[in-house]
Parts: sequence; C-alpha cells; structure tokens
Amino acid sequence: MNRRFLLIALLALILTFAAACGGAATEPEVEESEPVASTTTEEEADEEEMAEEEPVEEEMVEEEVAEEPAEEPTEEPVEEPAEEMADEASGDPVPIGVLLPATGPVGWVADAIPAIELAVEDINAAGGVHGRPIEIFIEDSEAVAAAAIAGATKMLDVNEVVALIGPTSLTIRSVMPLVQERGVAEISPTAGTTALDTLGGEYVFRTVSSDTVMGTGMAWFAKNELGAEKVALFFADTESAASVGGVLRTATEVLGLEIVADVTYVEGASSYRSELIEVSANSPDVIFFEGGPDSSAVFFAQKNELGLGGTWLGTDFVNDPFAEATGDTGEGVMAVNPAPELSDRFVEWQGRLEEKRGVEGVPAFSANAYDAMVIVALALEASEEVGREGVIANLREVANGPGEMVTNFADGKAMLASGQAVDYDGLAGAQDFNDFGDVITALRAVEIQGGTLNRTASITQGDIGDTLQQVLEKISQQ
Repeated sequence: MNRRFLLIALLALILTFAAACGGAATEPEVEESEPVASTTTEEEADEEEMAEEEPVEEEMVEEEVAEEPAEEPTEEPVEEPAEEMADEASGDPVPIGVLLPATGPVGWVADAIPAIELAVEDINAAGGVHGRPIEIFIEDSEAVAAAAIAGATKMLDVNEVVALIGPTSLTIRSVMPLVQERGVAEISPTAGTTALDTLGGEYVFRTVSSDTVMGTGMAWFAKNELGAEKVALFFADTESAASVGGVLRTATEVLGLEIVADVTYVEGASSYRSELIEVSANSPDVIFFEGGPDSSAVFFAQKNELGLGGTWLGTDFVNDPFAEATGDTGEGVMAVNPAPELSDRFVEWQGRLEEKRGVEGVPAFSANAYDAMVIVALALEASEEVGREGVIANLREVANGPGEMVTNFADGKAMLASGQAVDYDGLAGAQDFNDFGDVITALRAVEIQGGTLNRTASITQGDIGDTLQQVLEKISQQ
C-alpha cells in the first residue's frame, strides 16, 4: 500500500475522534481477581498469579449502593427456574484465545484480563453466541517473540480458538503469520505501534488507536499546555518506543518545536548517567520518554542525584507500576495516553469491574480489551455458524455498521435475532475499523501526584485535529 492511501485511510478516522477523546481516569493499585472464564492449563493459573503486578488504572469513581429496604413478611415465592435458565448459555463452549504479557517488561498489561472475563460473563449471561458459552484460553506472551509464537500456536492448534485477543506491539508482528495462515482474526487491545498502520485489515485488527494519535497528542500538549519551545527525546531501543518516537519527530516539526537532544538507551542497564546528561545538556523544556518500571526507577533516581531538571512527559508506560517503582523521584512526571471516555456508561461499567476485581480503579487497556471480546462475540452471533470464518466475515459489519447503535452484547444479540444490523459503540471509542483494521480511541493527560496518577486534562479532536492531519500528511510523504 502506498503512503498516500495510508493518509486517506487514517484521515477518515479523524471524523470519529471527537466522540472518542473524552479522557480517562486515575490509576490506583491493582490486584488480580479470580478469573471467571474457564481455562484448562496450569500455565494460565500461573499467568493470573503473575498478573498481580500493579497496572495503569483509570480515575476512581465512588459507587453509591442503594440500601435495600427490609422485606415485609409474605408468602414464600414460587421459583420459576425454567424462565431463569432460558437465557443462559449451554452446549459446547466457544474457545477464544487471550495472548497478553503477564511477565517481562510490560507484565502489567495482563491486568486488563479481568475486563475480558467481565465481557465473557456478560456474553454468557445473555445466552452466549448461538446459545453456546464463551470459554477463554490464556497464554503469557512474556513480551518475547518466541513465547508469543508458542502461546499462539498452542491456542490455535490445540485449543482451536476461533479468534485471538492480543498481543502487544512488542510481539504482534511475530504472531501475524500464524493467524493469517490459519484464517483467524487477531484483535489487539494494546498494540499502538505504527508498524501496523498499513499491515492489518484482513486478519489483524486493534481496538486501541495507533501511536500516531498518542504521539501527536503528546507534542500538542507539550506546546499548548506546557508552553514548550525546546524538547528532547529519551526512548528505549524497543519497537514500542521507536514507534512513538518516530511520530514525535514528525509532530514536533509540524508544531515548530526544536528537538535539542535525541537519546536512545538500553533497558535493564545499571546506570543511565551519561544518557541523562546528554538528554539534559541543552536545557529542554520538555523531555519526551518511554521506559518500563525497572529502568525508570533507575534513571529517575539518577536524574535527581545529578540535579537535572526539565518536565518529563511519557507515554502509556507511565502507569501505576511506574509510580510505585519510581517513588518520590517520579513525582510530577506527566504523560499523554489512550484512555476511555468519562461517561455515565463508563462509570457504571467501572463499578462492575471494580466489584469483580475487589479494588478500585481500571487497569490500562481494560476498556479496549472488553470491546475486543464483545466485537468478537457479536461477529459470531451475526454469522450463520460459529467458527473462524464467521468472525472474519462479520467483524466490520458489527463494529462499523451500518446498523442500529448498540453498547452491549445483549442488545446487539437481540437486534441480530430480529434481523436488524448493529453498530457497536465501544467503551474505549467508536471502534470503527478503517481499511487497515485501525480505530481512533480517546486520550487523556495525567500527572503523578502523591504517588498516584491523576487525570489533568482531556485531549479532544478540537485540540489536535489540525495537527494530526498535518502529521499524517507529512508521514505519507516520507
């Protein structure tokens, strides 16, 4: 595909961005809850233990619980189990694979799995797909190609999953040949890498927007909210970091920001003093960066020891594990990243997720993961037979429309049963796939205050729309 076709496809997504950029929430500590969906391997149990690392979370929302009035004495009610059970799923389970890292540098991503389990609960409570319950199989990608390939192969060939949710930017291209060979849909709720901008659309989709949107938002925020004129880049030697860094180089040029340093570092080193001195040498107003919790703990401690200043503005790697790892040295660090819209619908859903997990807050990518599962289930429900082909054939039909807008599986299932087309409007955004399987989801700005993330701003289409268009035009010409 040529770059101008990419421009046209990505520009079309901007029209959906106004509804998708309402912002997200804050991020308290997270514990892993007991999984609801059934699994069949010891490795999956191990994953859930490993996923107790604390992830990115959205703003805490207090739930008001209505006090139930005391019941008046009355005759013992007659139970009606037949009607109760009529809508419950039965029959052979429909296998869906989940491939996310529970260990490694981005192990916090697996804390989005409870949201997938919540979606499965909702789907099965509504009667499942064609009357059959969803069953998920989980494998740890470890954020390493070999582990991701092994896990995907097992789920595709042994568990015979009909769709795969995941993995992240670090391993998604390693898994793509496997799903393409087997004709299976792969939907990532986390992979923002720009490497996918022109690679998906037939078998590969994502329910989170490209790093093109996040990187543009970061540059816009630095200039317009932080008043930056000189900036620097400090990114690890990973695909995820390279993806965002590439967008930032273009976006800063569009906005007239001067890059005074561009430093690449190696994750896991014991010292970053020379790199920190280099990135700070010309006194940048803002330093764009990305780093995992362990490396960030080292270089923020050393930054403070060296007495280096500047405002540090990160990506979606600025999360709860990051705040815990950096401690006092991370105070004041800012970030711009994808997050759900704050709405009554989201607040209600957040309350249910918090109740399931037993702690407040929503881990990063949870809404995107929930949306991915619902879209797969609706695609299966829209197909004549449950299978891999049905998912591929109907993903766009149920996500993009045309059809009646629905916000949950139960309503979509009912409409499909009555012969109506549906258009699923997700928690994380409209979830309208372009030709390459990409969507645009919401953005927010956060700052670490008192050891936790607090949302400080929403970044909307009105804010970055013009800049995003110019960035896309410039990328298409490169």
